[in-house]
Amino acid sequence: MLRSDVHRLFDSGLLAIDSDLVVRIAPSLAGHELYSSLAGARLRIPGDSPIDRAAIADHHAATVATW
Repeated sequence: MLRSDVHRLFDSGLLAIDSDLVVRIAPSLAGHELYSSLAGARLRIPGDSPIDRAAIADHHAATVATW
C-alpha cells in the first residue's frame, strides 16, 4: 500500500515503479525534499505476493514517456 499522497503522485504520473520495483520520480519533483528522497527506493514486497511485472513495466514506460 502506498501513502495517500504518494498514491496521488503515482496516479498523476509523477511517480512510477520500474520492473525491479524501484521508485522513480518525475524530474519536476527532483527539488522536492520529501518526494526526491523516494527516488531509487526499492519496494519491500513479500516474495509470495502476486506481482504482474509486465503490467508494472508497461505502466512505468507509459509514465516516464510523459516526463
